[in-house]
Amino acid sequence: MSLEYVDILDVIVRSNPSNIETVETYAEMILEKHDCIENIDVAPDGVVQYIYPVGKSAIAIGHDLINDPQRYPYIKKAIDERSTVIQGPVEAIQGGKLIFTRKAIFMTENGQERFWGVCVVTINFDKLMANSGITLDDEEYLLALNVPAVEEESDFFWGDSTILTKEAISNPISIGDQEWELFIYPRIGWTDNESNWFGIEAADGLYVQLSIILFIFVLWHLNRYAQQAEAAKVDLLTGTLNKNTFKKYVVRNLKKKKNRQALIIIDINKFKAINDTYGHLAGDRVIKEMAHRLTKVLRGKDLVSRWGGDEFVVYVDDLESQCDIEKIIKRIHREVAHPFQTDEALIQVDISTGYACYPDDGTHYQELYKKADHKMYANKALSEETQYSNFYEI
Repeated sequence: MSLEYVDILDVIVRSNPSNIETVETYAEMILEKHDCIENIDVAPDGVVQYIYPVGKSAIAIGHDLINDPQRYPYIKKAIDERSTVIQGPVEAIQGGKLIFTRKAIFMTENGQERFWGVCVVTINFDKLMANSGITLDDEEYLLALNVPAVEEESDFFWGDSTILTKEAISNPISIGDQEWELFIYPRIGWTDNESNWFGIEAADGLYVQLSIILFIFVLWHLNRYAQQAEAAKVDLLTGTLNKNTFKKYVVRNLKKKKNRQALIIIDINKFKAINDTYGHLAGDRVIKEMAHRLTKVLRGKDLVSRWGGDEFVVYVDDLESQCDIEKIIKRIHREVAHPFQTDEALIQVDISTGYACYPDDGTHYQELYKKADHKMYANKALSEETQYSNFYEI
């Protein structure tokens, strides 16, 4: 769960580090869906500067994660391995047992990549266990969880420690980069029919139910990022938000009845010809470069999504007039007009665009998308009439 969300947070922050409003909107979305998520943090240079919602976590603002000896090993791992790193459950400075899912953010400036900071999704461990139905008050079974720590820290242990002296069933569970170990043991001990170490088959209905909760719930609910690439909520080729996540974000913003907003649909003309002529690897490089150029020319508050194939959709927020959207589209066309360098060739790319504005062209997502899509195809037809070719090798 937090593994996928921290990836999206990374994309949003990289698009514009100063646009806290976009981060807050995204935080509201996931907090509504999962009440076990405590908050979302952004820490430029490793220092926590933004927490949503703040509440009792205000004490953590200004916390220097890099100079905190209990946090630094995890931050260093996130930076060195460019991976999502989990710490916890631990006793947090804001109180309670929390699980911190962190990812290092890297920015590219003038062709050079540098460490920018850290984004964090925080999970309330007690709420997570309560939501799963796992409780230490079960009348028939002892339950426990052990989470190994890194470096010199102590392991985290939850549950009845006496279970470690018994013939409990244990099972390792991969949670991101961690290995958790779950234990279960009947309070009255194993019966003769349950003496097998793997005595699930002989166990009664409650045992089976608890096993499902312990071994399947955690695997499915917390580790599905590793099992389903789509769960990352980003397009794997370009790193932009995927269709569903993008749509949810826009729908949410439209409901706020804010200032003028717009959708821009961008389609690469004759993209199949690029694939056929130069190969699909060259086509993929064109798609990745297109995403990069769109992100570069748009404002920080705007979002880019690849909808598969050669189509991109852009959400533009807080426009003063229709002239603004026309200026943005002109910037997009100017940027795309520069040839695309691939290993195979230097390729000239042509695009067709269409847009629709809120509230002039509609107030709902589907209305805006259909009108923008209609304009895009009308412009594509016009382009194909006036140009005999939309790409060439230089």
